[in-house]
Amino acid sequence: MVGGDCYRDNDGEGLVVYDLSYSCGCRRTRHEYHDGTVTTQAIRHGRRHKVLSDEHSEHPV
Repeated sequence: MVGGDCYRDNDGEGLVVYDLSYSCGCRRTRHEYHDGTVTTQAIRHGRRHKVLSDEHSEHPV
């Protein structure tokens, strides 16, 4: 198990931000926008900070 920091914030109107930063240098983010759109990203630690996942969902109809 690796330690790290977690940050969560929202504006009370639908915008929610989750950011996880691990002590090894890996990061995960999830942003939920007012229109329902969600973006997520996972970045691996190391010199190049390789993006493992980068997803963007369209807002629901």
